[in-house]
Amino acid sequence: MRYWLFGLILFSMVATYGVVAFLPHSYLWITYVVLGVEALFLLVLFRSVLKPAQTVRHGMDLIAAQDFNNRLVDVGEPEADRVVKLFNTMIDKLRNERLQNMERESFLQLLIEASPMGVVMLDFDGKVSLVNPSFLKITGILSEENVVGRVIEDLPSELARRMADVPLGVSEEIRRGDIRRYRCYHLSFVQSGFPRQFYLLESLTEEVMRAERGAYEKVIRIISHEVNNTMGGVRSVLDTLHDLSDSDDLKEVIESCDNRCDQMTRFISSYADVVRVPEPVRSKIELNKMVGDMVPFLQGMAPADMALIFEPYKEEIEVEVDLALMQQVIVNIVKNAIESINKDGGMIRIVIYKQNERPVLEIANNGEPISEEVSTQLFSPFFTTKREGRGIGLTLISEILNRHNATYSLKTGSDGITRFQIQL
Repeated sequence: MRYWLFGLILFSMVATYGVVAFLPHSYLWITYVVLGVEALFLLVLFRSVLKPAQTVRHGMDLIAAQDFNNRLVDVGEPEADRVVKLFNTMIDKLRNERLQNMERESFLQLLIEASPMGVVMLDFDGKVSLVNPSFLKITGILSEENVVGRVIEDLPSELARRMADVPLGVSEEIRRGDIRRYRCYHLSFVQSGFPRQFYLLESLTEEVMRAERGAYEKVIRIISHEVNNTMGGVRSVLDTLHDLSDSDDLKEVIESCDNRCDQMTRFISSYADVVRVPEPVRSKIELNKMVGDMVPFLQGMAPADMALIFEPYKEEIEVEVDLALMQQVIVNIVKNAIESINKDGGMIRIVIYKQNERPVLEIANNGEPISEEVSTQLFSPFFTTKREGRGIGLTLISEILNRHNATYSLKTGSDGITRFQIQL
């Protein structure tokens, strides 16, 4: 309507100017007056209507383009200038809110990146949209490209896939066939009116290990001290009675009691050995040669009808380990493997290979499989499934490997083969 009025006034000015040619010179002043009034009216219309309208339209274009850095200028019309002032105030608020949101997002992103907990964000379709470095490190996934755009159940990590079993709004502890323990949180928040899910993955291993080690070390030291002192006194009395007695039957009983005291002392000492594991004195060792030199001894441990196969890596692999402690680990693992095989055609295979550019020592056997329930408890201190076992072997292995900062697992695969894997 305003543009139509502006066009009408402009047309009338042109028409008036055309009429001038047909009017006598004595009436020209009237024409000039009319033209002046029309020009003045046109100027007023432009300043009060058209220019404010253009200014408002320009402001709308700025908002549509989300350009919050430019401001509108006054047009000299009081009502229009009020609109300009209000618009500029609104633009300032929007710009400040945008800057605050950007600062919050940047801070949140830095917080997620630096968090020691693994973070996994899902989009509205339930697919992974964001992960942080801690999640990749905990799960062993090489890069973010292997994760983004996939569902949790399809991630290239057993630990990551098991996160899918945690119900929404719940936190659960996840354990695998090794010493490592994790706490997984499955939570959600509302964004744009829709729930958006995310996971938090926390490693509990170091804290649990310190607490367990501190507890059993204290108990073992107390028991060892009390038993050794008691057994020492009892054996001293038994020796005295043995020397004073003339009865052969009584001496036999005393000797039996003395042997039992000796067995009790050795029994307690075996637990104390776990507490007294020394700190590794590391040196550079070629892994193929270290295991290869042990093969004849390991074959001597196994029955004649049991095959022990060694497959070294195609290239030399140099690792920094304590030679004596690592040899003890290998001996204990092979011993456990031999004890688990109670059938003909037993086989133990020792393989060295690389995984993610890290050397791996794998000792596999075809003995009794390990159930999922037992697998999650294997490396609990002094846990055993043997009737006469004391749970010292795996506890000692775990203690040595932990002091080497090694990653390890013991479980039975879908092919029925039980594998003890050590990643150095």
